[in-house]
Amino acid sequence: MPLPKTSTRPGGSPAAAAQRPAPRRALALALVLAIAGIAISASLVRLHARAHAGYTSFCAISETVNCDRVATSRYSVLLGVPVAVWGVLGYSAAAALAAWALARGAAGRARGALLVVAGAAVAASIALAFVSKVLIGAWCLLCVGSWIIAGALLAAARRACPEGAGPAIAADVAAARAHAGRTVAIALVGAGALAALIAWYPRYWATRAAPPPAAQPSAAQGAPPVGGARVLVEFSDYECPFCARAHEQLAALRVARPDLRIVRRHFPLDEACNPAVKRSIHPGACELARAAICADAQGRFAAMDDALFANQAAKAPVSVLAARIGLDVPKLEACLSSSETARHLAADIADALKLGVRATPSYVVEGRVFTGEIPPELLAPPAVPAGR
Repeated sequence: MPLPKTSTRPGGSPAAAAQRPAPRRALALALVLAIAGIAISASLVRLHARAHAGYTSFCAISETVNCDRVATSRYSVLLGVPVAVWGVLGYSAAAALAAWALARGAAGRARGALLVVAGAAVAASIALAFVSKVLIGAWCLLCVGSWIIAGALLAAARRACPEGAGPAIAADVAAARAHAGRTVAIALVGAGALAALIAWYPRYWATRAAPPPAAQPSAAQGAPPVGGARVLVEFSDYECPFCARAHEQLAALRVARPDLRIVRRHFPLDEACNPAVKRSIHPGACELARAAICADAQGRFAAMDDALFANQAAKAPVSVLAARIGLDVPKLEACLSSSETARHLAADIADALKLGVRATPSYVVEGRVFTGEIPPELLAPPAVPAGR
């Protein structure tokens, strides 16, 4: 009777695979990737703080490729801590697990946990990509780099588990149960550290100066309502496509909320007049802001406001727009270069920077700054007084 043949396939049985040393190259690669993830996440932490302090980053390239816009959005903070800090923590955990598995060799049971952490990093990356695309409308190059690292880390962690993902994770769970006391102690220490981080992390993004006196709007900008109505100050840029969309939303809001006073102020993302912008994201936006100021001086702010946003694609000269809406063109051209117009625009930009505005459109309500979206609380219809 012939003897059964011994399997020589690379995979073999799960039991046999579990006895083989974990692929050291895959674990080493996972460690390198985790360290790279720590480095890029730390850079994002620094960028987040600098963006809220008014600095312009190297990747503020355009309206849609703009790390600063992402960093100053309300989605950049989770549970009171910048998302980038969570990235540092996640990649640090992955690095520790990869190093432990490398040090322990075949006895190391951290590979399943590494796989779980890497999978969580990929899931978080997918969620953040959705937020960037759909909710913020801008991409951060450093964030994209972190997402790519997360995907590569998951692939390396999977290769480090030749017995399969399920058996590797099950083995780690069994090891945790076998050392229940140590596992609980580690969990309690970790939970306490996270609670302390959430409680004590400095909330520099929430520090807002008192709102500056808003420039008095002309009748074209919206007459002040009677009584103690709320005021919404919008800082905008005529070259910003998101501001053009917001312009339509504000027009509808004026109709729905007659009790709300809406004031337009200017924050062009153009280094020609904005000291916070180190690279012009919207070249020519300063001139367009001055054109709106000069149209307001002739009592035609609303008409010029509409014309400037509608002109984003055609980019007709300001003088052509002025003629279309019936302005005194020579008077407007003289106004564009006047020192008074420059002072008006500089005051808007200075007040925006004091408040913490870094992107457009931004809205200020009672000293609070909202970037990108109209505060949801203002979208509800006005409350009807009791008894009516």
